[in-house]
Amino acid sequence: MDIDKLQIFLKVAQYGSFKRVAEEEFRTQRAISKQMKQLEIELGVTLFVRRANRITLTKQGQFFRSAAQDIVNNYTKALSELADYNDEVQQNLQVGYFSAFEQRLLKSALFALKIDQPDLHLNIREESNEHLMKSIKIGNLDAALSIEYGNQHLDLESSISSETIFTGEMVMGVSTLNALSKQDYLLPEDLKNDQPILYYSPESSTFLMESFLSSMTFITDLERIQRVTSVEQMQLLISLNQALAFYPSGLLNSELMTADSHIKLMPIRHSQQQYQIVVLYRTDNENPALKNFLQKIIPVK
Repeated sequence: MDIDKLQIFLKVAQYGSFKRVAEEEFRTQRAISKQMKQLEIELGVTLFVRRANRITLTKQGQFFRSAAQDIVNNYTKALSELADYNDEVQQNLQVGYFSAFEQRLLKSALFALKIDQPDLHLNIREESNEHLMKSIKIGNLDAALSIEYGNQHLDLESSISSETIFTGEMVMGVSTLNALSKQDYLLPEDLKNDQPILYYSPESSTFLMESFLSSMTFITDLERIQRVTSVEQMQLLISLNQALAFYPSGLLNSELMTADSHIKLMPIRHSQQQYQIVVLYRTDNENPALKNFLQKIIPVK
């Protein structure tokens, strides 16, 4: 499988037409169709429902679309980082983070670090919990901000250290169109309906879904827990009462939330919804910039 096939697959999924993609790519329709057939053979599934005037995705195709987008995004990002990398820069720091919500913690620490080291080259990535841990393990990142939630904890190797830098409680975002928003808090029985419950993650992540399910055992329909790939999309769906969503209290961007008065953030009674943001790093990493970063990001005890 190569990146070109994935990029073509995403375009076919977007346009619903081999012909249109062929015209845009200056290839023949037959070549595009053949390439997609090869992709299906490689994966061992049928990705498309082929009709005379429209190409649509099968359920397997819809599932694979998200994974393919993640792969293409990571590949494109890696190329950009390679192009920007300057061997003459004496100090580099590679930092990852899990979601847009902990940007405030990261930005504050990195801003202070840049004041002390204005020539420091920063490489910053947004990845899933799983990818962050793998990147730390193999040395692709110096440090990463990740999340531990509910009964699920990160499975770390002895060479990786974890320091808590922030704690809080997960709350539920509810539309003001929803009758539940009239209450001061939610009870587990309030959530036993059919509305989807969303969580934000930039990449496919089973860790968060498993975390939510382990702390909300009263939810038996696993398909209700769904991932969204942007905070803006989540805000829109919640505002219009199309779903509920998890939010980390204490890490919310005040401008984002005050701009959307159609969402009420509500605690969940009788349910353990604690979370903590941790910074991960290898204990054998000798990058001096990492030491300075940790001094900025870890609270003084």
